[in-house]
Amino acid sequence: MRIIKNTKGITLISLVITIIIIIILASVATYSGIKVVNSSKLAAFTTELKIMQTQVNKLYDERTDDEETIDGLGKEISTVQTQADKVFAAIANEIDNRAGYRYYDQETIKNLGIEGVEGEFFVNVQKRSVVSYEGLKYEGNTYYTLNQLPDSLYNVEYQASQEQPDFDVEYDYLENGRYKITISNINYNGNISKWQIKYQKPDSDTWYESNNYSFNVDTPGVYNIKIVNNEYESSVRQLEII
Repeated sequence: MRIIKNTKGITLISLVITIIIIIILASVATYSGIKVVNSSKLAAFTTELKIMQTQVNKLYDERTDDEETIDGLGKEISTVQTQADKVFAAIANEIDNRAGYRYYDQETIKNLGIEGVEGEFFVNVQKRSVVSYEGLKYEGNTYYTLNQLPDSLYNVEYQASQEQPDFDVEYDYLENGRYKITISNINYNGNISKWQIKYQKPDSDTWYESNNYSFNVDTPGVYNIKIVNNEYESSVRQLEII
């Protein structure tokens, strides 16, 4: 008599295991695909911000010749008030004052001859500041500016040096009777990339601030100037405008 073994149980177990493996592989593939797509979106977002930042820096350099026209580019942000309120509330820790910002829609961007940019932005040329209109959500966070981007992807953190920074300072006379003071050649071991400029007249107790490396003053004379980043600051340099 031939004995027939029942293999139905083994077949069902094998089938279930196979299905589970397929589901796991599919999930891994889907997750990897989503990561690639999101990383691509972040790269595109970063590229657009960098393109806009470069163009705004150029506009800033041209601003001395036609300040009123350049500062008036774009549209009033009141035309998109709801979105402006949302964005500036989200970046309040970085930008606490929206004064001077303009809305750069696609029409404005194309009129400026800027290519490779599909988004829209809030721009302050005087501050050389660029803020995304919609932002980008990535891994649970929404980013609006280059400064906010994940350090692990686009920024390099440096250890600050205890040495005092050094810098050059010079001035140019402007046709409108004002003077343009420019800070350049900042030398600092810690590689801090952003400095705030502080300046005052020697007979004044008030230090004025500029977030740009070039700024205008109305009167000649001696100015005390230093650069500051949190607790790190340079020694005071004196500039005499004749």
